[in-house]
Amino acid sequence: MATNNEQSNLASPTALNEANILYKSFYGPDASLATDASTPTNERAAYGHRETIFGIAFSPDGKYLASASQDSTVRIWEVKTYRLLETLDCDRDYECLRVAWLPNDGSKSSHDVSNDDDIVTNKSTNDKEKYMLAAAGADGILRLYAASLQNDKLHWKLVASKDHYGLLNETAATEDRPQIYSLQFVPRPFQPSVNNNAETTCSDWLIMTSADDAIFFWSIKQPDMNESQREITSYSIIQFAQLGHNQFGGPRNPNNEIYVFDAVVSSNGFIAAALSDGTCRVMAIAQSAAEVKQCVLTVPEQFVGERGGHLTAISWDASGERLATCIACGKVVLWDVKVVEGVVIPSIVALLEGGHDYRRPLFGAIYFGEKNENLLLTWGVDGKVCVWDSTSKGIVTSPICRLVSNSNYPVYALDYTHSKESLGSRSCLSIAGGSEGGFVGVPLYIYDI
Repeated sequence: MATNNEQSNLASPTALNEANILYKSFYGPDASLATDASTPTNERAAYGHRETIFGIAFSPDGKYLASASQDSTVRIWEVKTYRLLETLDCDRDYECLRVAWLPNDGSKSSHDVSNDDDIVTNKSTNDKEKYMLAAAGADGILRLYAASLQNDKLHWKLVASKDHYGLLNETAATEDRPQIYSLQFVPRPFQPSVNNNAETTCSDWLIMTSADDAIFFWSIKQPDMNESQREITSYSIIQFAQLGHNQFGGPRNPNNEIYVFDAVVSSNGFIAAALSDGTCRVMAIAQSAAEVKQCVLTVPEQFVGERGGHLTAISWDASGERLATCIACGKVVLWDVKVVEGVVIPSIVALLEGGHDYRRPLFGAIYFGEKNENLLLTWGVDGKVCVWDSTSKGIVTSPICRLVSNSNYPVYALDYTHSKESLGSRSCLSIAGGSEGGFVGVPLYIYDI
């Protein structure tokens, strides 16, 4: 395997410079990219969960961090002090898997936000309501929580829920609950009020979830003026069909059954779904919600390892023209996704391998960095967070560097935020995962960058 230093010579100067700055924020001004990661000097641990943490997300203003855990709870943390502020209990018999915040407007990602004390997501019903959080898990239930400000303290309340059980097959013989692996707030297609200057309400947004072999889009019905309860109603359903890719099932899925392991909507309205058959389905929802164009991205067979070729995670860049797909065997494929005369045309530009332990699955990838997002961060069951040049071409056998390497702490989730505060900018990155908590519980980690 190439060393970090050897790989650095292959990275673009811009990516190398950004990676160097990021690495030094973790390990100090004298740190070298050629050195394997140890314990970051900027690492802060937050304790409260008793079992593995599967999902995390920063609030739109970067002040808070939400986490979803196997211990059947969602917890809210204050980022600045890494204190636990609130515990939201879900069904005790099922693990929580994902969390997502309602954005404060339609143009800004939660990764790059202004620190606005006057964020109001549902002013029409409660002018003190400041945040809305969605949570979902292995019980197949989507839950919506709202936080109102009372005496300078946030008070959380469950305001809506939607059960996914039986939605696709009302006569299902099995008692297995549909597990929700994807969760994202997305603007309504062609919603004119969601822009730079508009204050949005939850009716401007849809919630996207995935369960079994389908993606669901949900509307949030606004309550009457003096009520807080919402109603979640079906907006659209996309169900995927078997395409006969028999070589991609792998030993854990010998019948090649279809499951959606991840789904993400891009900034320009494309949906990408990572499926158990080794394909990534890319669709653009047209102005009519019924007009869905689909393109199938198939990972070449030579990229697939012994674990099979099912895709474990996907990520769009900010432009919606670059896509990263993670394979179960620990590799990442980078795609360019262009639209020519209404037709989606994908092309593979790079294969990233060697950064993570061979044959151990990845759990995520995210584009990162300055405006052009020249870096890609990946993480997985081996406890590593690797940094790659996102503009790489061809086969890349080693990352630029590793930010974290802890074999005793599988990394299931990663998120970051960049907050513009009154005294300057502040950026944070968080990772979560772990296994057995023991007496002190399972930590999640926050890093100032």
